[in-house]
Amino acid sequence: MHLKAHNPLLESLSKIFESKEKLLKQELLIRELQLDIDNISSFFDLDDKNAMLLSVLIVEQLIGEIHPIRKVMRHMGFEAIDIIKSNESIRQLKKKGWMISSRRKFHSFKTDEVEITKIVLDAVTYNDKSKLSKIKPENLAIALLQLRQFISNAIGDYDLEEMSQSIILEMAAYTNFVFIADILGNKSLIEIEKIILIWMASEVVYGREEFDFNNIIEIFTQDPSYTFWFKQRISNGASCLAKDGFIEFKRPNFIDFASVKLGDKTVELLDELRQDTAQKKLHTRYCTLIEPKDLLSQTLYFNTDSITTVEKIDQLLSVNHYKSLMNMFEDKGMKPCLTMLFHGLPGTGKTELVKQLALKHGRSIYQVDISNIKDMWVGESEKNLKKVFKEYAAAIKYNKLTPILLFNEADAILGIRTNVQHSIDQMYNSLQNILLQELEDLRGIFIATTNLINNIDVAFDRRLLFKQKFELPDANTRFKILETQFPEINTTITKKAAADFELSGGQIQNIKRKFIADQILFGKETHTDEKLIDYIKSEIGFRGLKNKIGFK
Repeated sequence: MHLKAHNPLLESLSKIFESKEKLLKQELLIRELQLDIDNISSFFDLDDKNAMLLSVLIVEQLIGEIHPIRKVMRHMGFEAIDIIKSNESIRQLKKKGWMISSRRKFHSFKTDEVEITKIVLDAVTYNDKSKLSKIKPENLAIALLQLRQFISNAIGDYDLEEMSQSIILEMAAYTNFVFIADILGNKSLIEIEKIILIWMASEVVYGREEFDFNNIIEIFTQDPSYTFWFKQRISNGASCLAKDGFIEFKRPNFIDFASVKLGDKTVELLDELRQDTAQKKLHTRYCTLIEPKDLLSQTLYFNTDSITTVEKIDQLLSVNHYKSLMNMFEDKGMKPCLTMLFHGLPGTGKTELVKQLALKHGRSIYQVDISNIKDMWVGESEKNLKKVFKEYAAAIKYNKLTPILLFNEADAILGIRTNVQHSIDQMYNSLQNILLQELEDLRGIFIATTNLINNIDVAFDRRLLFKQKFELPDANTRFKILETQFPEINTTITKKAAADFELSGGQIQNIKRKFIADQILFGKETHTDEKLIDYIKSEIGFRGLKNKIGFK
């Protein structure tokens, strides 16, 4: 630590420290040191006795000697009654953030050792009183981490009631943040529940999603009877933590304190944290985030009869056109949303088009994995689907440009509703009803892809604005793709291949990959013009097909 060449404050601290033995019993010595004591008292806004005590503790720490505070007080000549009453003074210094309980504790044995915090040491080192003031946090993430530090320092210093009151008082200093103000002001929560929610939220800053509630409760109390009471309070519904959606158990209808996550209520309140630009990414549980920077540019080719619609979609997703379209929809009393269904055979470019549009227009994709939505527990799949749209609504607020919500290979959730014969039928019908309603209320960009258009329930038709069919590329389009992918092959060969074989864009991509793999293994000389035909036959022939793909 760098010290100033001349530091009157540090000199006063040192003089008091050197005279610490029975200092309070030596009136003459106190009078000699009065100017130094006044210097310390003024700097820290403390009375003379606490100024002298703090002086000794600071210098001890600077020279590497940490002793129990009451032992230091006895050596300084404090009266027994002062030592007994010292708890309040120590508590006030801890509230200021100037002192914490020493981390040098072994096993369960606790001493009254304390440590002076960096705030005080820096102020002394630079003789700068302004450094004693707490730095106001710039955002909720920093506020939560500061509160977490305060809570850590408070744990074990008082009984549970006093500790809770101390932390609640500290929380009041952060009510400029909506999340903290809402938690603090919630009359349904008791003090320890508010503190636990702040603690869990601070864990979210570090990326934690799931919690062992047993450990969290034990952080705040080592009393098994209190722990039992607190868990019973949640189990029997007396606590609103689970009842009002502040927390939820991983398995519905089964109370497992080892697997707890933040509930919808807390996640909603934490919108501040999600909007904090210091956060790396908006956390999503049911969607996979694909950012434009993660996508690779690729030229796509479509048949002439599809190009017009594709170009129209491309233009509508541009920043200016999209904004104008949404404004116009709202002016006409319509929901500001753009919904699309891309359907057709596998490998015809449905998903890749979504990615290329996102890359071109700088839009993130939130891709839904249908398997993540489905849950073995009754009613959970429906809840999960609703949460997908809540996450997407949060993503719209978080991103500068409206992102794309992509339901890829959505056959399972867009399928025709059936007569209910089994519980699984009920679940699928419920999911489809929820999706229909969510699309009715949607704001943003929704794209679904499917290979099985005939299986799509007609109820989705009016909720999907653009329904674009993707055909296998015709001979002319196939030639363009082959020519782009295999520029080293003679044009005559690629024209013949395009004319003779009905290939999808996905199949041509596979052939290109095999081409590259063999080039790595055997060198370029193996890539003769005739080899291309062999690659094609290999790709389309493994299922016994000759020159055609598709469905009978």
